[in-house]
Amino acid sequence: MPRLTLRTLLAYIDDTLDAAEARELGKQVAESEEARLLVERIKKVTRRRGLATPVASDPEDETADPNTVAAYLDNTLDPERVKELEEICLKSDVHLAEVAACHQILTLLLTEPVRVPPRAHRRMYEIVKPPASIPNRLPNKKLPVVGPAPDSEADEAETTDAAFLLGMKRYSSSASLAERVVLFATAGVLLLILTTGVWMSLPRPDPAPPISSPGLSYARLQPPVAPPDLPPKDQEALPPQEKDPAAVVIAPPPRVIDEDSPPVEPKPGLGQPILPASIERSRPIAQIRSTRTLVVTQPPDTTGWQRLRLNAEDAEPIMPTDPVMALPGYKAELVIDRRVLLTLWGNVPEQIQHHILESRVTLHIPPEGYDADITLLAGRVYLKSERATGAKVRIRLASEVWDITLTDDKSSVLVELISWFQPGTTYNRQGGAQPRREGRFAVAFGSAQFEATGNRFVKLGTIDAGHQVTWDSVKNTLSGPIAIAPRDYEILLDINPINPLTGELHREVTRLLTFMADEVKTRAAVGPVVKNFVGPQLPPEIPVRDRDLLARLAIYAHAAMCNSTEEGSRGLRVLVDVLRSESPWLARQAVVTALVQWVARDVGNTALLHNILMDKGLSEREADRLLVLLRSYISPINPDSEKLDGLIQEGSNGEPSLLGDPEVAIREAALWNLMVARLGSWVPLPLTVNVGAVGAKVGSEEYRRFLAECKKWIEEIKRRKPKVP
Repeated sequence: MPRLTLRTLLAYIDDTLDAAEARELGKQVAESEEARLLVERIKKVTRRRGLATPVASDPEDETADPNTVAAYLDNTLDPERVKELEEICLKSDVHLAEVAACHQILTLLLTEPVRVPPRAHRRMYEIVKPPASIPNRLPNKKLPVVGPAPDSEADEAETTDAAFLLGMKRYSSSASLAERVVLFATAGVLLLILTTGVWMSLPRPDPAPPISSPGLSYARLQPPVAPPDLPPKDQEALPPQEKDPAAVVIAPPPRVIDEDSPPVEPKPGLGQPILPASIERSRPIAQIRSTRTLVVTQPPDTTGWQRLRLNAEDAEPIMPTDPVMALPGYKAELVIDRRVLLTLWGNVPEQIQHHILESRVTLHIPPEGYDADITLLAGRVYLKSERATGAKVRIRLASEVWDITLTDDKSSVLVELISWFQPGTTYNRQGGAQPRREGRFAVAFGSAQFEATGNRFVKLGTIDAGHQVTWDSVKNTLSGPIAIAPRDYEILLDINPINPLTGELHREVTRLLTFMADEVKTRAAVGPVVKNFVGPQLPPEIPVRDRDLLARLAIYAHAAMCNSTEEGSRGLRVLVDVLRSESPWLARQAVVTALVQWVARDVGNTALLHNILMDKGLSEREADRLLVLLRSYISPINPDSEKLDGLIQEGSNGEPSLLGDPEVAIREAALWNLMVARLGSWVPLPLTVNVGAVGAKVGSEEYRRFLAECKKWIEEIKRRKPKVP
């Protein structure tokens, strides 16, 4: 049995022991903490840069002599000097690195002999002047680094292509027929690969015109048109805009599959998103499991959203390629092919103040080896296996394609996609810069494996509960996995999606959402019922105390069902009417929240909403001012004091502030942005502020006191963050 010494450890690390000795020494290393630490130290010091060579501490110190190290490695050093050298190595990283590196180099040279290129051989011999060396002597082509010297010198023809050898065998007439065949076959394969690569890099015409973005829109947009020049006075009244940080597009947006295009087989490739294996509607792919929720779908042969219901006998089937959406606030479970449980997680600010409202997906027939294939269009979903053996799910969001493997039926993961405009994004009436998209994958329970394909190839392996991976369209990179903060894990991750937060407000929201769902008696009645609850004209049987909250919930749901098309956007007319009316201010603020989310769905939604505002009587200037405020005008994390002044302060030429604008829609959007900054939330909840003060009539004493408090707060921000000249 080998002894556990420094020399045997070096042999163990460099794999020069026979199998039996390696096993025995491996057991000794595993049982000895000191040996394990020494192994790690050896590996670390041999990789460390900047280490000098050993220097003798005194004239009699032989541990720094290369001959001593060579004798030690050859096992010819005296036992006393062996002990002395090993003690020095254990104390000094420089000596340890010297011995370990020499052992490693000798191992490579002795086990894997290599040829030295003639030019390098000659250059080394020229360092030593004659007669100690013969610079013109050529190395024999069969001579390894170690071994006996040849009887005769190499032929002069060896130098013909010496500069290109780099240690490789050269072709010569003395080569055998088999060697020649292998050489020419290798050259042919390399030439074929090169030709294929050049052919694939050639530009090709697109088979189909691209649509506006990878979001929810199916409308083709006209080329962007800059807003018309305004008079100097009006131009000053517009909120100042900063340079768009997202103006530099990393890559052109990928195409979204159109239902009329032919099926495309998935072909993984760098820079090309993997398309669904099938876009056929050949068979039902999923069923709804939840009751008393509003889950809607839009088959191609219908004009509006149709409700999916769970009947007493059976659940209504869901067909592939049909969009499926849980309206804001509703949590619903779908079972995909009896293999995967998909939870659609709808949300309203009264539940959790998060960017998410509706949850919208499209299901596809999965390719071979997968249990589900899902396109996440917006919102959050949870995935869970219905089988003890786990499940493999492919999920697409924006330009990303993620393959998720659930370990077993105890594992549960979250995937979400949100869209929003960064503060300072350049405004353009036709859309301008793309909205920022953020994706997240998080493990709620158990563990799961994560792999990104399509535009990138990243395999992160197994990720445990409480960790997440994030992506955004600006950096276009994956981050993580990183641990989720405990508070975020409990609330933002919402580990129990069917029963989220508790409290009086949540109970009221749940009761009214159930009431709204029960009012839908037929598949096609969801739109009219929700529209009936929007605005001040609620049915008389609704109690007064429920009217404001029910109107807010209906506004979120109505906006979610307005598709990003010219026809679908017409439903926003009702919301614009509420925003410009004398409805309770809570309802108007809900409209602003809904429009902020709707505009950020797709770059083309700005133009669609601008047309609606013009049709409803707003001037071009008023429509532009309102849309600027709807596109993340104020950052809640780092509010700009100049923009805050623009909300409250009058202009130098007597121009009214945004909060004092004659148009009520602009005033409400300005107030929404002010609450974003005051509450530090991307989705403000008016119920958390002084309802009496903010909801007071403009110009009243109570409202003036509210503005005075806001002005003091803005002055504090200016003092905390002095303006840099």
